[in-house]
Amino acid sequence: MKFRRVCFFLPSAHKDGAELSALECLDALAALGLQCRVVIPQKGPLIAELESRQLPYKLIPYKVWIEPPVPVIKSLLVALWNLIMTCWATLLAACWRCDLVITNTINICVGALAARVLGLPHLWYLREFGYEDHGWRFHLGKKFSLGLMDRLATVCAAVSRAVAMKYQAALPSTPVHYLYQPIQVDLSQSADLVADKSGLQLTCIMVGRLQEGKRQEDAVRALAELRDQGLTVHLWLVGGGDRNYHNFLHTLVRENHLETRVRFWGQVENALPYIQQADVLLLCSRCEAFARVVIEAMKAGKPVIGAASGGTLEQIKDGFNGFLYEPQNYRDLAAKIKHCHDHPELTQKMGTDARKWAVQTFNQANYTRELEKILEQLK
Repeated sequence: MKFRRVCFFLPSAHKDGAELSALECLDALAALGLQCRVVIPQKGPLIAELESRQLPYKLIPYKVWIEPPVPVIKSLLVALWNLIMTCWATLLAACWRCDLVITNTINICVGALAARVLGLPHLWYLREFGYEDHGWRFHLGKKFSLGLMDRLATVCAAVSRAVAMKYQAALPSTPVHYLYQPIQVDLSQSADLVADKSGLQLTCIMVGRLQEGKRQEDAVRALAELRDQGLTVHLWLVGGGDRNYHNFLHTLVRENHLETRVRFWGQVENALPYIQQADVLLLCSRCEAFARVVIEAMKAGKPVIGAASGGTLEQIKDGFNGFLYEPQNYRDLAAKIKHCHDHPELTQKMGTDARKWAVQTFNQANYTRELEKILEQLK
């Protein structure tokens, strides 16, 4: 490997999916013999993980350049601020004597600009669609920003084929490869009892931020449909999120008289015990780039019912490790849940198949090997 030191830019110091995936990437880079230095915009729980890996890090308060629509004046001020932060990042990468820069998301650009100033190769990790999944818009406009990305990226790695296809069309001069995360799950953890499931026939679970794009409302409406058919199905919603959407969901539950069948667990440190005690994971998102929780559930032996869009189409093999349903069609979702309810042996078999497939496909050895191939293309 010709590279020695990597300057790795993260969008935040949270411990959400993008940050957990970044840790897996950093572990793979270390396995390949590269020394990594991390740059984050603020303090957060991720710092403990970096320190446990003895990874040096610095804080540079750069800002995102893509988010839900904002006033023009804010876009211009953010652009100016990020140019100032680029000077800081450039000096830092030079002092660290880095010879490769990696940006862990499309929503920051400071690392890419610093790499260009220093003449270093830049790997841009594409973990999001942008607009389709989050409703984000580039501050400086789509055409200009994608053109800039095309000039600043030496190569791109996307979390799914779907994301790779979108950006390969948008970045004609830049090679874009898809690279599945290993998504490590510690199944040695004992699942502490989190709820009394006695008498429950089928428990579905959704894990993730409560927000409109995740479409938890579809699961609630599907539950009402199943209740009207005389089925006893319960739904666990694990995750915090947008207060307005949280209130909307509670109202929807009350209006459909589902208070005894829907439980809100709120934000939890570790969702795995909840997944282990549920029967089926639901993924109702409008368009996921690639959902970590799907593979986490599969590695825990659970089938997944997901909306047939985005990267979910690559994760769920219909009838093998779960079911696909028409996005935003809660009646179709209800039909798939009913099939699991009526055929418990099939549901269990899909969970077993899901575990075998996920373990074989999403592991650190595969990931490190494919990442090395991508790095070998950098000049």
